Amino acid sequence: MRLLSSLALMSFLGACAGGYRAPSENLPDPLKLKVHSHRLENGLTLLVVENSALPIYSLYSFYKVGGKDERKGITGASHFLEHLMFKGTKNTSASRFDYLVEGNGGTSNAYTTNDFTVYHENMPSSTLELMLSVEADRMVNLVIDPKEFEQERQVVLEERKMRYENSPRGQVYLRMMEEMFRGTPYGTSVIGDVQDLKTVSRNQIYNYYRQWYAPNNATIVVVGDVKAGEVKTLVQKHFGGLKASPVPEASRAAVPDSAFKHDHEAIHQDLHGQAATPLFMLAFPGDAIGTPRGFAMDLMSKIFADGNSSYLNRKYTLAKRPRATNIYAGNYTLEKAGTFMVGGELVRGVDPAKFKEQLLKSLTQGCQAAVTETTLQKVKNQYQKELYGELDTNAGVAQFIGDRQSYFGDWAYYRREVKAYNALTVAQVKAACAEIMADKRHVWVTVWEKNPKAAAAVEKKQ
Repeated sequence: MRLLSSLALMSFLGACAGGYRAPSENLPDPLKLKVHSHRLENGLTLLVVENSALPIYSLYSFYKVGGKDERKGITGASHFLEHLMFKGTKNTSASRFDYLVEGNGGTSNAYTTNDFTVYHENMPSSTLELMLSVEADRMVNLVIDPKEFEQERQVVLEERKMRYENSPRGQVYLRMMEEMFRGTPYGTSVIGDVQDLKTVSRNQIYNYYRQWYAPNNATIVVVGDVKAGEVKTLVQKHFGGLKASPVPEASRAAVPDSAFKHDHEAIHQDLHGQAATPLFMLAFPGDAIGTPRGFAMDLMSKIFADGNSSYLNRKYTLAKRPRATNIYAGNYTLEKAGTFMVGGELVRGVDPAKFKEQLLKSLTQGCQAAVTETTLQKVKNQYQKELYGELDTNAGVAQFIGDRQSYFGDWAYYRREVKAYNALTVAQVKAACAEIMADKRHVWVTVWEKNPKAAAAVEKKQ
């Protein structure tokens, strides 16, 4: 199955188009990336990085459409469509597509998130025009056979069951997201609600494709043994005649930023699931991607729970009387909203409700006690190491600059990131953490085989 629905935390994203300088291009560049950018008249953005070390390249196609762009009745449409994009077009059958990729020694895959859908291939350099023509074909000529549509519906439903209903970790994550973002475009699963997946029609998905899959809603990234001028010529040849769609910008304009704001009280839910010991997740309303407080909380998540020396691991998993077998923290920043979360698994015999109260106190105290010049510099170093680590392959570079283009319209946004992280002070990180932890609209979810099988116990507080 070709899938990759997002349960992981997203990295930052961006890019620029030919004819103007991106907002970050005049900042110091610690990574020394040489990106050739161009925008076609129909709105398609192209990014190219030349790397002749090996005769291979990576091709990434970013579409700015994901779970947040769906509505009730077609939730999961972006992910469902991702599956169907491998089922053939007017010009290329599914088997032919597989043959072109695998027969040339390449690989292909795709993934869908709340904000984007991305298709990618890793191929020999000799196939560049072939794969660009294939991607242009898939952008406008998809054929959704009714029989294959129904077969894929069952595949998606099984995926949903595997990832959520039959997975305790999936259960706790999904319920947290549903409650944290209830009433907002982020309040449904990227895979989709079960009832919608059962009833959505072939025509609804096809119309969704026609509206959102268009050059003005896409970024093409090519990294590897290629020449930027040649890539530009080939992209113009195969994509230049495709028509733009008015739907993406109109749809985004119709949804104000206020629609993504959190609007709930404190929530406590205990779910029944196949977990011998309780799994838990505690989440707080956070920030959208690219905010100063968001940068601070990225580093705070590492201070709290990254490695054995981290604050929460020392307190709860490596203590003389451990209360958790594992614990983690993450700052999940989406395009329009975000959440800061702490999760893990409790030691047998630890009461989840009592642990929740202890954890809330520990987090509040940790905002001050855990942040020092030493711990902050340590996680800054870790961040920089991870940043450079993303760029050791063509695919890593393609995703890195394509992400930033898609989020910020600025492939060079990483320059601002590096500057922002390096500039953060102990006082700023402490203040950001204290603000997040003081928010009473937290969501607490547990999954455990001893929780009642009936509807989840829900406790709401002022």
